[in-house]
Amino acid sequence: MRKWVLLVPAILTLGCAVELTKDGSSVRTVNDTSNCQFLGTVTGFHQGGGSIPRNTEGAMNDLRNKAAQMGANALKINDVDTTPQGTTALGEALICRAE
Repeated sequence: MRKWVLLVPAILTLGCAVELTKDGSSVRTVNDTSNCQFLGTVTGFHQGGGSIPRNTEGAMNDLRNKAAQMGANALKINDVDTTPQGTTALGEALICRAE
């Protein structure tokens, strides 16, 4: 019985992806950066989501949240890499003019 109690918190944390913040949700993804100013490189990471899609969602949310913290309104995604340890997303935080 004691082993079960110790496993419950670990099992519950497996299903949680990084939550997208209000500011992060306003960051859009772009491919064309010709009307954008580069702010910096951002990295998002998530592990323990229980599945590749869940880890990817968490990493992308982390990426958008971090871009928003830098003052970005847009994000260019450069790479997404999934390993058994988790998912890492790399991108460029940008300020882009409305098109």
